[in-house]
Amino acid sequence: MAMLLSASTVLAQADLQVGRVFDLYGHSKGCKMVELHHSSFRGYELDVYKSLIYRQYGNAIENYLKTDRKNARKVREIVEDGVITSGYYMMKQTRQGINRYILFRNGSGQSGTVVYIEGALSPDELMKLCTVNK
Repeated sequence: MAMLLSASTVLAQADLQVGRVFDLYGHSKGCKMVELHHSSFRGYELDVYKSLIYRQYGNAIENYLKTDRKNARKVREIVEDGVITSGYYMMKQTRQGINRYILFRNGSGQSGTVVYIEGALSPDELMKLCTVNK
């Protein structure tokens, strides 16, 4: 069963450079990776959730994100002082109704966070999922 889940995840990200980010840096020193399959988060069912927090490698990871940006269906970015600080890219669906998103935030120096989400989640639902109520 675990092998089937891993195979489906690899196939889902095969056309995305973000998959290489998780492969190359997911087990590197100074990084923390979380990977969940077929789970629920804040009431939303997700097929795949992967996140990577890194303290270095920012420039290298940025190059992978730029490549995926070129193929994104929807691009939302926050720019401060001419520098992209965070955003999300909506990628081509894997199958009918299953959306894929790449979320990222660039921290200070070479640090940052990259998140890959796959599931029947609309862009509005993604924003609700990412919004923290205080």
